[in-house]
Amino acid sequence: MQINANRLGEMLLEAGLIDQFQLDSALSMQRNLGGRIGSALVKLGYLPEETIMEFLETQVKYSRVSLLELEIPKELMSLLSLERMAELMVIPIELRKSGHEKILRVAMTDPTNVKLIDDLQFATGCKVIPVLAAEAEISQAIKNNAPEEVEEKTDFHADKAIMESGMVSFDDITSHDSRLDVLLEILKQKGILSALDVERVKFN
Repeated sequence: MQINANRLGEMLLEAGLIDQFQLDSALSMQRNLGGRIGSALVKLGYLPEETIMEFLETQVKYSRVSLLELEIPKELMSLLSLERMAELMVIPIELRKSGHEKILRVAMTDPTNVKLIDDLQFATGCKVIPVLAAEAEISQAIKNNAPEEVEEKTDFHADKAIMESGMVSFDDITSHDSRLDVLLEILKQKGILSALDVERVKFN
């Protein structure tokens, strides 16, 4: 069977927890509204989130974590924008080094999403080990661990971007131009671009 971003739906179907109609309905909802297949199944009333969590826990390679009182270091919170974490429903929780390799544990609602894991590895430059966490806990952990100065800092850069947008011609900007770095950093902090998007702009 092909491994794809909707692997979770296929696994639930194989386990008999949902039928083909329910999977097709959830996939249709996901295509039209975005989001994750597990969330779509919950919103449609086909499965409670806890059932999905318990099912994934039975898959040997997926461990479940509680984020209720977890304090996450600032350097981990800076790996992705808060908006990107909320959009993808992920949060980095631990970084370890093994030789020359950096290993990042990331809590997510769907650790079967291979494409998401690949994107996170590219964006962070780390080998990503997915762990399982409830959507509500991830959302709360993002809020609890958000840097206090992020809102003020973001507003400052937003104002700066507005002031400078009419003064800079981007026609002659190259990937080595410092003005491009400034612009990309502003867009990243506003959550318009992710770290992955920034890398693509710089190196494409």
